[in-house]
Amino acid sequence: MTVNACIEQIRIGRPVIIFDGADREAEGDIAFAATLCTPALVNLALTIARGVLCVSMPEDRARQLGVRRLPSNNSDKYLTPFGMPISLNDGKPSVSAVGRCNTILATCNASVQEDAFYMPGHVSTLIAHKDGLRARRGHTEGVLELLRVAGVQGNGVVCEILNESGEIADLAHLKRLSEKHAIPMMTIDDLQPWLSTPSVVRGMV
Repeated sequence: MTVNACIEQIRIGRPVIIFDGADREAEGDIAFAATLCTPALVNLALTIARGVLCVSMPEDRARQLGVRRLPSNNSDKYLTPFGMPISLNDGKPSVSAVGRCNTILATCNASVQEDAFYMPGHVSTLIAHKDGLRARRGHTEGVLELLRVAGVQGNGVVCEILNESGEIADLAHLKRLSEKHAIPMMTIDDLQPWLSTPSVVRGMV
C-alpha cells in the first residue's frame, strides 16, 4: 500500500482503493476524482465495487448546490454524513453510467447551481466534515484529502467494495482486486503525514 502511487493515479483520472482500517469499518472503497469522472469509471465502480456510489463534497459546495444532510436518528456509529441524493436535470436518463457521470461532473462546475438538479436523484451525496480527517477518519474526508494532496480540485467519488457473496470485502479480497485490476491501494492513515503539507500540484481542475 502506497499513498504516492495513489496520488499519481488519482491525478490522472484513475481509480484507487482506500481502506479505512481494521479498527474502524474495515472497509475498502473505490475512489476517484469527480472532475475526471467518465462513464467507464462509474461503470467500473458499479461492477467491481457494487456498494453505494457517492459523490463526496465539502460543506461549502453542498450549500451552493442546495444539498442538505438527510435526517438522522443518530444511531449510525460512524455518523455517515449522507446528503440528499441528486440527479442532473437535463432530461436524460439519470440512473445510467452516463447519467450518473454527468451528475457527478456537474457538481464540480462552479457555474452549476441548485436549480440544475432534482432531488432526490440517483447519485448519493456525502458532506465532508469541515475539519476533514482531523475531525473524522472516514472515506468521505479521505478522498477529499487525497485530492488536495494530489492537487486535483473538486469533489471525490467513493463506492464501497463488496465481495462475491455481497458482504463487505476483507483485506485479502481488496488486495486481490487491487492486483487483478492494477488499482493501487492505500489506507486512510497513510494520509496522516500529509495533513499539514501543501498540495503537490496547484491549479489542476
